[in-house]
Amino acid sequence: MEKRKILVIDDDLVWHKLFRRLFGMRYDVHAAFSCAEGVKMAQREQPECILLDFHLQDGDAVSVCSQLGKSGNKMNVPVVVISSDSGAEITAYAECRAAYFVLKGTPAVAELPAIVEKLLLNGSAGFSEKKPRIGSLG
Repeated sequence: MEKRKILVIDDDLVWHKLFRRLFGMRYDVHAAFSCAEGVKMAQREQPECILLDFHLQDGDAVSVCSQLGKSGNKMNVPVVVISSDSGAEITAYAECRAAYFVLKGTPAVAELPAIVEKLLLNGSAGFSEKKPRIGSLG
């Protein structure tokens, strides 16, 4: 049986390693270090969940989500925005339509495997033409 795919888009190698440790046994983890690379990889690999750092060297989560929302195949992928910037939470929900926002460095990071599993089991809305929703799957 083929493993389900997760895409990590983060410009910090330490976080890539942590996510591979958290998810590597159960999922096929793909990693990108920039917005541009992440968008290309998402379109090519068709992941079932995206873990997305809010601030990247070549843009932010809003630009990634916007580009993926405009992609020809209209990806329907839940996004978990992860950031050390607590001020990014409202933007993550409002503009990125994130399913969850997780603050880096908090105990919530340890809950990521359960969050991803819940998203994959329940099937969460991803990028669409609909207006953004506020809130999370709680």
